[in-house]
Amino acid sequence: MRKRSAWLKVLPDLPVFGGMVFGALLVARPEWFGLAAHGALPIAHVVNPPFYIFPLVLIAILWCALRASEHAEAVAIKLPDPFGSLVLTISAVFIEVALVIGVMMTGTAADTVARDTMFATLMMILNGLVGLALIAGALRKREQPFNAQSSSSYLGVIGAICTIGLVLPRFTTSEPGGYMSDQMDFFVAGASFAVYGAFLFLQSSSHRDFFVAAREEAQSHVSHSHLADAPLWKSICLLVIALLSVVLLSESLGDLLVGFLVKNSLPPALQGVVIAFLVLLPEGIAAVRSALSSNVQRTINILHGSALSTIGLTIPAVLFVAMLFGKRVELGLQAPEICLLAATMVLSMLHFGAGKTNMMQGIVHAMLFAVWIALLLDPRTYL
Repeated sequence: MRKRSAWLKVLPDLPVFGGMVFGALLVARPEWFGLAAHGALPIAHVVNPPFYIFPLVLIAILWCALRASEHAEAVAIKLPDPFGSLVLTISAVFIEVALVIGVMMTGTAADTVARDTMFATLMMILNGLVGLALIAGALRKREQPFNAQSSSSYLGVIGAICTIGLVLPRFTTSEPGGYMSDQMDFFVAGASFAVYGAFLFLQSSSHRDFFVAAREEAQSHVSHSHLADAPLWKSICLLVIALLSVVLLSESLGDLLVGFLVKNSLPPALQGVVIAFLVLLPEGIAAVRSALSSNVQRTINILHGSALSTIGLTIPAVLFVAMLFGKRVELGLQAPEICLLAATMVLSMLHFGAGKTNMMQGIVHAMLFAVWIALLLDPRTYL
């Protein structure tokens, strides 16, 4: 009976090993799947795989991301907050950076995929997932308290990095559009990384109490999770394998995703939406579960921590890779996106400054998320 139970626990990770082999074959033998080596042919000729390859790669990435989140949560359970939440957010950012770079190195709209992904991630987190989590928590309990110092710390840093990384490039005149000069790229990358590093240092040292649940009973459900039964070394090994599988699979995602969008006449900005969805689904599930368990503090740590990690680490990583390979990256948002980002930040600071959440706050953020979807699908928005 014990052997059977052990086998059932390992079973969900078998597709991860299969995904790693599949990703390795896509990289080593792309011609077997109707692809060609990067740069060998124009994009119109490169993307001609069988119809099932693209959904298969998406499913494989999604499954590996879910398993990575599961094992990251297993590691996080054994660590106190905020270290546990940091494991979750950093593992998700690792997946996001791998997917962004995989798409950025190939295909049309490669210059804007990092910007589109970061903005889509911010909208999904700060409006979509926050709205869903607050509504779900309010259905369980009308109001839920949390440490307001944590949200103000997160949102202050998020607002600062968004301004210099996503808004300022649209207004600089050294380069046209949303581009920046090489000097500004270097400064923004360094400043984003330095501010995020300082935040992590303070979060894990002198300001650690800002990010701890306001009530001890709010954390009690974590210690009873079945994930705590797995040895730490096993969870870490399986986490690394899942992340490696995502990296290998992401190498071919750019060609496949661009080919799918072109074939179906879909806007290039959907590249960022697809990547953000793949990255955020595991964290979104964990955040909503925490809200339903009356642990809104952990929900805030996961969601706001993920939003901060997205811009604080993705911006320097993408700019560094772009400089290394001679690529150009357009980070500056367009006017409708800047307007929506500003409204999101202002309302987030107002809603999370009181130390309690309620359903009305969740409804407002859900409305902003719906506005973003409407802008994304409106073909005349960015004319």
